[in-house]
Amino acid sequence: MTTADGLNELLEAERAGVETLSRLLPEARTAEMRELFERVRDDEAWSCAGLARSIKALGGALSGKKGDFAEKVMAEPTLAARLKLLNRGQMWVVKRLDALLGETLPAPVGEFLAEMKARHLANIAACDKLVESL
Repeated sequence: MTTADGLNELLEAERAGVETLSRLLPEARTAEMRELFERVRDDEAWSCAGLARSIKALGGALSGKKGDFAEKVMAEPTLAARLKLLNRGQMWVVKRLDALLGETLPAPVGEFLAEMKARHLANIAACDKLVESL
């Protein structure tokens, strides 16, 4: 798998993340929960844009696909279960980012991926805290 292939795999997952959070928004029970879901959704969209830039910078072709993660999350019976599955997906992304960050990358791509990882870890922590309160 090339680096561009790995980035495309993440792009497909992040697109699914945007859809997942968009579908979770109506389930927000408080203004704070809604803000969290919006922030995570916006970070997923930010990741999509940065991944697209990175793939192009590496000379790769963008995938037009989107993962099926939203359907899996929404099939869970409770909001807490949905958020736990969301976080498992977010950790999958972090592990993929760790692997990519171990490669030799152009500085802007490496910096973007490091920031993407930091945002995912912050969002995981925030969602874990929310799950504990449910």
